[in-house]
Amino acid sequence: MQSFKHIVVLGAGSAGFLAALTFQQIIPEGRVTIIRSPKIPVIGVGESTTPAMPLFLHRSLQIDALEFARQADPVWKLGNRFYFGDPDRKYFDYSFQPAMEQADSELRKNIMYYLLEGDMHNFCLGSGLMEQHRSPFFRNQDGKLTTPNSFGYHLDNQKFLAYLEKLAIERGIDVKEADVCDVRQAPNGDITHLVFEGGGEIEADFYADCSGFRGQLIRKVYDVPFVSYGDDLYCDRAVIGSWDRDHPIEPFTTSISMKNGWCWNIELRDRITRGYVYSSAFCSEDEAIEELKAMTPQIGNNVRAIGFPSGRLERHWVNNVVAIGNSSGFVEPIEATALLVVTDQLNHASKILLDSCGNVPDMMRDRECERVRIVWDDIRDFIVAHYKFNRHFDTPFWKQCRNDCSLGGAAAFYEYYKEAGPSTLSAGLVCPGSVFGFNGYMNIFLGLKAETNHPPKMMDKDWRGWDSYTARVKQNSLQALTTEQVIEIMSGDIAPEAQGEGADLA
Repeated sequence: MQSFKHIVVLGAGSAGFLAALTFQQIIPEGRVTIIRSPKIPVIGVGESTTPAMPLFLHRSLQIDALEFARQADPVWKLGNRFYFGDPDRKYFDYSFQPAMEQADSELRKNIMYYLLEGDMHNFCLGSGLMEQHRSPFFRNQDGKLTTPNSFGYHLDNQKFLAYLEKLAIERGIDVKEADVCDVRQAPNGDITHLVFEGGGEIEADFYADCSGFRGQLIRKVYDVPFVSYGDDLYCDRAVIGSWDRDHPIEPFTTSISMKNGWCWNIELRDRITRGYVYSSAFCSEDEAIEELKAMTPQIGNNVRAIGFPSGRLERHWVNNVVAIGNSSGFVEPIEATALLVVTDQLNHASKILLDSCGNVPDMMRDRECERVRIVWDDIRDFIVAHYKFNRHFDTPFWKQCRNDCSLGGAAAFYEYYKEAGPSTLSAGLVCPGSVFGFNGYMNIFLGLKAETNHPPKMMDKDWRGWDSYTARVKQNSLQALTTEQVIEIMSGDIAPEAQGEGADLA
């Protein structure tokens, strides 16, 4: 018998609705309520995600992928394209397909060794699809849509939230408009009631704090310390704009080096959003806007500014309150980790509540807090590498990044790479439980051309094999559909052969 019959989620952003939908599955006979503040507007920017999001939506939450494609208008994302690293390499691709350790019958060594020199094009199917500007979808011999590749989503935040709210209401979740002004607590510190401005209150057994950077419960009620990453991640603000689509939809997020940070391109169906993430210690807001508009004059004057802290809470779970998403931590958006951590936290929190029947032992809660601290710190280390090895600019900002940023827990792994190159024998030095793993770190080190003393030692025969292999990848990639073709298929009256179990959309 579960000890909780009512769960309240404070906050109605992406984290809030995803949390409510997750917890509703835990207590199907109980009640889940979302408290939404009427004073806090929706941040309507493009949202970039990783493969964790489609898996969570379509497997954990059992959302039909075709219905989601039709109602939320996602764009399928195969990875990130970085204009970072060695300026002699125009760009490199970070593919969601794990490829660094892969072998091929035509190749003497693992794929990662061939990436020490030259470009990083067509090194796996995911990379080939990005290079050929194709979606992850093919038609098989039966005419059904299928995909062999992991993908994330680009999401219009407003459409995404509208879809999640509609789904939440359909699944019996209450959405209440109110502002919380106080809480009532039991002698043991558990929150028993949220008190509303203007009168009224709500009582629950368990609370999810999804109130964003405010941390209205976890930080203000429990005064949990915030651990800043500002000593190594200097960017703390962004200026954002968008323009109507003027080129075919790209299947990746683009990240471009700027004088005092970097900017993203997120591809939505009808428009592109671009945000310049910069350090306020090196650049004023007016200077950032000027640089962004000089790069993208089609943005016009419709530019917004937001600030953010990079860091995490010392604990994200106290008593009967768990913080999910930005209320628990945030690391700047270069690897789209915000919603990745939300799905990770919800997967574990739901399992904990189920396994403990709602009576969570201290040890269980403490271990989960430690696990989440490790996840955040590893994300920090991974992102620092993007800055430390980028040489596209020699401005004071980038010089300080290269000279002063610490790789933290990733330092030993990089030192091994620096001396011995991309050997799988170094995999044990990657943080256990890293969401990026050996493959992710190696893709970034190789893409950035981080310094290594390892000579390629490739023979002419090796390069002939590599040329043959990449030509085959390119040819296979050209068989895929474009994003526009997939949207047309999914938006219209889809032929029966493209539906059902054969359409492997997730």
